Amino acid sequence: MKSLLLREKDVPQADSVTVQGPVPKYDPRVVVASPDCQKVFDALVAHDASTSVIQDFWWKNNRWGARTWLASYSGAEAPEQFQRLKEGLKTCKALLGETPEGKLNSRITVAKAPAIGDEAVAFDLSMNGPDRTVLIDHHILVRVGSLTVDFSDRGVQRTPRFPLDVVVDEQLDRLTQGPST
Repeated sequence: MKSLLLREKDVPQADSVTVQGPVPKYDPRVVVASPDCQKVFDALVAHDASTSVIQDFWWKNNRWGARTWLASYSGAEAPEQFQRLKEGLKTCKALLGETPEGKLNSRITVAKAPAIGDEAVAFDLSMNGPDRTVLIDHHILVRVGSLTVDFSDRGVQRTPRFPLDVVVDEQLDRLTQGPST
């Protein structure tokens, strides 16, 4: 799967890129406030994936700018996972819970998804940051066959911005041209 990831040249404003994979799963499973929100959270962390890899893009001054999370599913699990995600987004308004990294408290705002891949959804996660600032992460999740990829622009109100249009196109080209597992 790492061969399907973006290259540093695909995101020229990135100062560095790190990759981790296969990504370990939360064990025990992180439980969030409601069943529909659990569907959203599980999709975000690729909980039911066979394997997944994360690619982080760092801007200057070691500031986390963006992430792609590529996941591979077996059988019909990718379309089923995507259906659960879409169902969850209909009623889940906030992700509330506790992860090993700390407290989870993010509001969800569904956005218009681009018509890409086999199916796609878009939404923003917003949370209160330091000094009463609101931090917003824009997510576009796309399914192509048995693969899903979550593109997230971390803190979208700041520059440089993650060039989602260019990056999504480049990543989808890799997914449709490369192997499906």
